[in-house]
Formats: sequence, structure tokens, C-alpha cells
Amino acid sequence: MEGLFQYFMPVKLCVGAGESRKVSQYIKGDNIFIISDPFLYQNGLAQTIGDSLAGKNVKYFFEVEPNPSCESVDKAAGQAREMKADCVIGLGGGSALDVSKIVSCLVTNEGSIYDYYAGGSRQLKKREITLMCIPTTAGTGSEVTNVGVYTNKKAGIKMPMVNDELWADYAVVDYELTYTLPAAMTASTGMDAFCHAIEAYWNKGANPVCDMLAIGAMELVLNNIEIACQKPQDDEARAKMMEASLIAGIAFSQTRTTGVHALSFPLTTEFHANHGTACAITLPAFIKISEEKQGEKMKRLAKYLGYNTVDELANGIWALMKKIGLPVRLSQLGVKETDLQHITEVGLGAVIMQLTPATMNEETVYQLLQSIL
Repeated sequence: MEGLFQYFMPVKLCVGAGESRKVSQYIKGDNIFIISDPFLYQNGLAQTIGDSLAGKNVKYFFEVEPNPSCESVDKAAGQAREMKADCVIGLGGGSALDVSKIVSCLVTNEGSIYDYYAGGSRQLKKREITLMCIPTTAGTGSEVTNVGVYTNKKAGIKMPMVNDELWADYAVVDYELTYTLPAAMTASTGMDAFCHAIEAYWNKGANPVCDMLAIGAMELVLNNIEIACQKPQDDEARAKMMEASLIAGIAFSQTRTTGVHALSFPLTTEFHANHGTACAITLPAFIKISEEKQGEKMKRLAKYLGYNTVDELANGIWALMKKIGLPVRLSQLGVKETDLQHITEVGLGAVIMQLTPATMNEETVYQLLQSIL
């Protein structure tokens, strides 16, 4: 073991089938603000959670969009402040959970998210209300990280916000909530979980605890993602994918992500790919170059996952992506060669790019993108 490392995970985990219907036992206070995307409000799931909070004053915000904007955050925060929320519940995928994180802070912090985000002049004071995150996808791991990602329309960028006030008090993980997830979203979010795990594993900030978590999460994804896509009601596959997402989330919460996620930002904001797809599409290419600075470690991973070489692992992931219906070429997202320089520059602007286990500069990133155009 090289040097010392730190591990900090303050989130209380409540994991199991049906746990989302038992959240009242964890909530103090009477004013509950539930944040979800429009679909989860329209299909009644948000109200099901609200109805389980008998005797509480429950209000809903369901205008969360993919790659949520700072404007949506401010709108939700205004409504949460107005009702004097005692608890914010985020319900959904990463977008809804990320919005719930910062809104729970803004209830008792004045001003706009812009005051605290991407160069803002204020610092968040300690969060005073309860934050609960309930994921409905097996992929983002946002329920167990202190990271939120928001689209800053003023600057035209999407960037992560990292702050210890964004840790949830409770993560309620109920795999039954993923039964209605379409196959395409199951595939995309599942590969997002794999990206989180492998980026934690090869990360310059990796540590032995995260390595073991990451390896376990990757194995779970590879063993279960096809079944979850093909048989959405399969209890075991859904439970294992949710477990993989949770474990991968804990792993990368300690290390942050790397170039895979750095390049996903322009692919989501400018080419409208969903987050998991935007991450997975560059993954095989990043695996191939990971040997530059993590050769022996990546060879061990490949062997553990059933491949003879790192290149075979990369090719196996590429084949899996095709099998579950994910794009494997940037051109499938509408990217043209004339776009590559801009994508390169935006990706290099993300601090996490330099956590990648290879030389990341304008030439190498451009070449990586060109190889998968």
C-alpha cells in the first residue's frame, strides 16, 4: 500500500425491496418538499412516496429536466423556501437527485445557485434541513456522493459542484423502482455505473477500499446488465444492478471521475446525449490508453473480469454496448470532425480530466475522439 488515504461516507443507507414506501420513519418535521422529473410525477410514483408520509404537508416540484439548469434549481429553491421545508426528498435519476442536493442547502442559504456555483462569490453554510435521496435508476450513484452537476446557461457550460453539504442524510435504495425503466435507459444508466467504477479504479486518487468496491461493481454490471435490459421484471438482475450502482457511487465519491466524464459534458449539453450514453461512448477508447500509467493494475482487472488483455477488455465492453443498443461512434450522436476540437477544449477544461491514467493534452484527447468518430 502506497501512502495514506482517507475514506469518508456519512450517508445512512436504507436498502431493500419496498424501502421507498417506509421513508416516514426517517423524517422529522412536517413540511416535505419532493423533487422529481415530470415522468415520475405523471406516473404517480412521486405521489405514492408523498402519500406514505401521512400527516405531513407535502409539496411537489416536477420540472427537473435532463442536465438540470441553474434556473430550475432556483425555481425549486424558491418554492421550498416558501413552504419552509423541513425535508427535501429527491426522487429519480441523477438530475433530480442533484437538484434536491443543492435545493436542500438553498432553503437556508440566501440567493441563487449562481452565487455558490462555478466562481460564485458565496460559500454554502451548513445545511439545516434533512436531505433524502431515492434513486429510480441503477446508474448515477448520486445518492451517495457529495457532487451535483448543473448546466450553467450564463456561461454555456455544465460543471460539477463538489461540497460536503451535498451529502444526503439518507439514501433509500429500492430496486423495485427500476422495474418500469425502459431497456434503453437501463443500458445507459447501467454503463454509467460501470464508468463510475472503472474511473474510481484507475483514478490517480484511487485507494484500496475503493479498488475493491469498484471491482465488485464492475463484475455485477457485466453479469447482470443484459438480463436487466431483456427482462425488466427480473428481481435478481434489477437488485444486482442497483447494488452495482450504489457500490460504484461509494467508490467514486472518494476519488471523483476522470476523462470519461470530462468529455461527457459537451456531449450532453451540445449534442443532447443522455448522461450514461455520453460517458459510455468514450469508455472503450479510454480503457485502451489506461495502460500508459496503470498498466499492471489494468492487466489485473482485465484478468479478473475474464479477459486476457486490456485491449480484450476494451473490445468486450464495446461489444456489450452494441449488444444492449448503445451507440459506439460519436457520429451516431451527430458529432462531426469539425466538432472534435471544441469537444477536446471543453473536456480539457474540466479538472477531473487530469485524474485519467494517461497523458491528457490537446493532441491525445483529439486523437482519442477521432478514433471513435
